[in-house]
Amino acid sequence: MSYEVKRKRYKKHVMEIEFLRAELSYQEEILSTAHHDFELAYRQWCDDNDVNLDQLNQEHQSRVSKIISQPKIPDLKLNTAGILVLDKQVEKEEKKRFTKLFKQVAKATHPDRHEDTALDFKAASAAYEMGDWSLLIQIAEKYGIFPEDFEELIPTMKEEIQRLKKMVKHNEGVYSWKFNECQSEDCKEQLIKQFLKQLFNLEL
Repeated sequence: MSYEVKRKRYKKHVMEIEFLRAELSYQEEILSTAHHDFELAYRQWCDDNDVNLDQLNQEHQSRVSKIISQPKIPDLKLNTAGILVLDKQVEKEEKKRFTKLFKQVAKATHPDRHEDTALDFKAASAAYEMGDWSLLIQIAEKYGIFPEDFEELIPTMKEEIQRLKKMVKHNEGVYSWKFNECQSEDCKEQLIKQFLKQLFNLEL
């Protein structure tokens, strides 16, 4: 494989990372209000259709607790710069592979040397410490930084892409997201019925 083809493969992975991060950020913005909207909607539906939620919660307390406590993706957070960061357990060898890239990014964004780069510097620092390699790569791309050892980064980039895809898919499966995507009242009603059936085994 020629050097130019390898460069294009790296750029392809960068573009995929950028797309997935944008999708994930969009989902999180929607879900920040969609959870509340869905809860209001299904509670109102229950009131309108004489479904006693308090009684159902008491009767199915164990079942509800088990469903609600199912594992969720825990590594979505905003850092002090307001940037979405994907926190994870960082392996030393993995971090070592990205040290050179981080130093390049830090040099290009350090606020002591450059104006208006403080947020990117903070985001890059947080990404490096938390192992959010996709964000670090995205910032490097923004400043036109192309890593010399890019071939060593590609396996980790592929893992990052799979991790991002998993998080996007997780959000797509949440009732609040599906409710927001509904284009009709019938769709919303069917979704509420599905939710109540899952939560209380209630046939409606």
